[in-house]
Amino acid sequence: MRPQASGSGISMRGVCGLLAALLMGTVVLAQEPRSVTILPEAPEVPETPPATPAPSIAPLRLELLNSTVKVENPAGVSVDVIPSLEVTVGSKIGFRVATKKSGYLILLDIDADGKLTQIFPNPTAATRGVRDILNFIRSGRPLTIPQVGTPFAGFEFVANLPTGIAMVVALLSDKAVQVVDLPDAPPPSFAPGDALKYIRDQARSLKVPHPDSGQLEQPTWSIDGKFYLIK
Repeated sequence: MRPQASGSGISMRGVCGLLAALLMGTVVLAQEPRSVTILPEAPEVPETPPATPAPSIAPLRLELLNSTVKVENPAGVSVDVIPSLEVTVGSKIGFRVATKKSGYLILLDIDADGKLTQIFPNPTAATRGVRDILNFIRSGRPLTIPQVGTPFAGFEFVANLPTGIAMVVALLSDKAVQVVDLPDAPPPSFAPGDALKYIRDQARSLKVPHPDSGQLEQPTWSIDGKFYLIK
């Protein structure tokens, strides 16, 4: 580093006088210990360029899973995650559901650890006899949940831990039903691609009471799932 005159504490005149004395041989420099050691300038070390992050395979895996994992779906129900299939922990998300045949909608969520939860309709409110939970959707009229200005505006969905690949499943029944009694999680050995088939097999064993007679009936289920990534 080259010192500047204003910060050196030595005036220009003093430096010239000292230089003249040295040239005339009349000044002897005492070998006093230096308070500042001047080291030769170290060679500049070239900066290492930052490592290029490895490309994420999650989007490709999501695309592959969502295009290949399908089960019986006679009503043509479909579910999408909004705003995108990649969400961060703590962010709000929503779901868009469409169907070619009218029916009663139930949404299930399977987190990255395989835990299965009914997220729509609210199962607690439904079991308490709240009848104004409108889960009947009509053909050709896509439904966004939650949505401002509709009965689905009083709640919100927030992405939570654990991170990883999760899945939302739309179950559409031709019979009136608001709650499905399914195991909390698929068997531990199940791969993500098997989860949709597992839910289909479990749903086939469910029966619902007729609203008038109370007689148990076997619904016809239509099922669609969508994998998404929480990061």
